[in-house]
Amino acid sequence: MYETLLFATDGSDNSFRAAKECLNFVDEQTTVTVLNVVDADDVDQEMHTSGVPEGMSSDRKERLARLEKLFSDEGISYEIQFERGVPKETVVNYANSGDYQALVLGSRGLNNFQEMVLGSVSHKAARRAKIPVIIVK
Repeated sequence: MYETLLFATDGSDNSFRAAKECLNFVDEQTTVTVLNVVDADDVDQEMHTSGVPEGMSSDRKERLARLEKLFSDEGISYEIQFERGVPKETVVNYANSGDYQALVLGSRGLNNFQEMVLGSVSHKAARRAKIPVIIVK
């Protein structure tokens, strides 16, 4: 079991599946940091002060509440961190700057062409993170 785990989420159904899979790697001794990155383009619409979710959309709050309930119900110690920026860069930088044993995140299941054109957070994390990366499909 991991003692410290970084879980990157956008609150999507894919992220929720990844959160459930995360439970296989943790126990009551584990601390999970839940990282939610608000895209820099959306930052003015959702958050008005750095790292404080008061301005967060109700949709984002609902999606994160589902994750909080999952971890709480399982007795997992967690903390939620909000960051602003380009998600694929911010997740990698956050993972590399912390004291985490692994990074867990979901995959949208892009095909090769979509990934080449759009890029993907999970693909970039797998290539650039300095810690093990667990990608859940």
